[in-house]
Amino acid sequence: MQHKKAMSRISKIIIIVQSMLIIGVSCFVLFCLPHLEYPLDGSVLEQKDVEFRFRNANVILFDDNEDFSSAIEVNFDDVNFSKILFKPGTYYWKAVGIFESASREFSVSSDVGLELDEENRVLKNVGNSVLDVGMQDRFGITGLVVLGVDDEYPVEMEDEIIYRGEQYE
Repeated sequence: MQHKKAMSRISKIIIIVQSMLIIGVSCFVLFCLPHLEYPLDGSVLEQKDVEFRFRNANVILFDDNEDFSSAIEVNFDDVNFSKILFKPGTYYWKAVGIFESASREFSVSSDVGLELDEENRVLKNVGNSVLDVGMQDRFGITGLVVLGVDDEYPVEMEDEIIYRGEQYE
């Protein structure tokens, strides 16, 4: 009988210790480990301004290299903005607090857009990437200009000229 009481007491102690361990690990995960919310891993974003959302951290690192060899660090305790502008491409990010999170990948898609404003006689880059713009008439290529995002370029309004924009590499 004494033996059964001792075993019952040991079983209760083991259950209490296991419960405390589970609660402790849960609190650690909930309150100490960084949790990445946005952008999601593998996401392709149409907008070039990205708002990072995360918990249990105050710093993010992002890089276009998976090994973070040229990482840029942003400490959100020291800045007063919430969005970061990115050029089209693939990026990696992670959050750093007491601990460092695993990294995630996201891409900013390229949007090529060239608009001819006949009234104001300008070409405008309306996409989100730099463009090589070629001008071609009946004799061949007549000119080439590089247009940054939202840049305009004055043009002659002749019937025979064709304008073509391609993403600048």
